[in-house]
Amino acid sequence: MAAELAPGAPVSEAQLVDCFGFSKAAVRAALARLRAEGLVHAVPRRGHVVAPLTMRDVVEIYELRLLLEPPAAAAAAERIERCELARLRALAEPDVDVEDARSLEAFTRANRAIHLAIAVAAGNRRAARIVERLLDDSERARVIALRAGAASGGRRALTELQGVLAALEAGDGARAGELMAATIRAFGDELVEALREAALDTPLLV
Repeated sequence: MAAELAPGAPVSEAQLVDCFGFSKAAVRAALARLRAEGLVHAVPRRGHVVAPLTMRDVVEIYELRLLLEPPAAAAAAERIERCELARLRALAEPDVDVEDARSLEAFTRANRAIHLAIAVAAGNRRAARIVERLLDDSERARVIALRAGAASGGRRALTELQGVLAALEAGDGARAGELMAATIRAFGDELVEALREAALDTPLLV
């Protein structure tokens, strides 16, 4: 999910075997799963291509996250274990440098883990699975937006998540829900703006 392959980029079995050293059977299985998740498309005589990411996709993902995650955060305030909160606080501590690929990857993993753990702590397994899929579906767009400076390159997002965790620790479900909604809405707006600006440089078809 590091956005190393642009939407529309070709991906072949041979390329993946050479790059990762997996067997052809393992690569075929991985591509089948990626097709099922909508992350790659099979193209006749071309193998596979990385699936496009549209503005509609991003808007719909963040609309759903706003419906699911703030209520989950409110519910989690009464359920989340202290040891889990300590684990999540540790994940939210390191700073992020979007120019450093490893730092950016560590941040995106931590961000995903925190959001998902809060959804899980709310106690609705089906809602948590939907949140997990939404996080995965938007990962490429988040990386693009962070590199474009969204959420102060991720630093503001960490501060906002620390606020959510503090509200959970205080048992203040209403505050946790409000803060979760604010951080999702703010990043979603900046993500859409980053994608819109990127589209301005896309050549028009003639």
